[in-house]
Amino acid sequence: AKLAKFYSMRKFFDTFGSRTNSPGMMRAFCLIIYLILSIHWIGCIYYCISEYEGFGINDWVFPLYEEGDYNSLFHRKYIRCFYWAFLTLTTIGGPEHPETTLEYGITCITFLLGIFIFAAVVGNVGDAITSMNESKTTYQKRADAIKLYMQHHGVPDVLQRKVKKWLEYSWMRTQGVDEQSLMDALPERLRARIAIQIHVKTLKKVKIFENCEHGLLCELVLKLRPQIFSPGDYICRIG
Repeated sequence: AKLAKFYSMRKFFDTFGSRTNSPGMMRAFCLIIYLILSIHWIGCIYYCISEYEGFGINDWVFPLYEEGDYNSLFHRKYIRCFYWAFLTLTTIGGPEHPETTLEYGITCITFLLGIFIFAAVVGNVGDAITSMNESKTTYQKRADAIKLYMQHHGVPDVLQRKVKKWLEYSWMRTQGVDEQSLMDALPERLRARIAIQIHVKTLKKVKIFENCEHGLLCELVLKLRPQIFSPGDYICRIG
């Protein structure tokens, strides 16, 4: 039943991650949850082994407390076991060294699991952070390449500043997203609905289109292609 619940939780995370607007943050959150669950299970195993060997028989196992003692309360027991599991999984080691063969075996297995778990967590968190900044990194590389190209060919400073301003403005407007390639990945019907939702109101503000029928505007929207102009640039001139 517990394994079935774990499968349901993983399925929920996968479904929610595919629908969230911040998939990178969702992946990092899932990794933290899995890490906490791993520490929880190791802590439970530690308590069961202590009960099997006998509470308080040595310094490694869970201490034996008198009934009614504050440390005998459930939450105190759980916190102590969780603390032991956390120290062992992070390879810091528990407060006391094991003594019996079973204790050595469990400690070694927990150390080994900790190495793999934290390697996976660190790697996945790094991937999540990288994916969150991927657009910014790609934009920065492209901008640096353009700047080096202009310097190499001796482009005048005035024109260089204009190009740099355009790059900054382009990033501010699009955040490095290629709108056309994104829309091409969607079915035509959904692409049309999104384009209408985003651009029809803007198109109605244009003087020559303000009295046009809605159907005509919808058709025009589907023919639009995104173009970025810097502030102050002439798009067209009368005459």
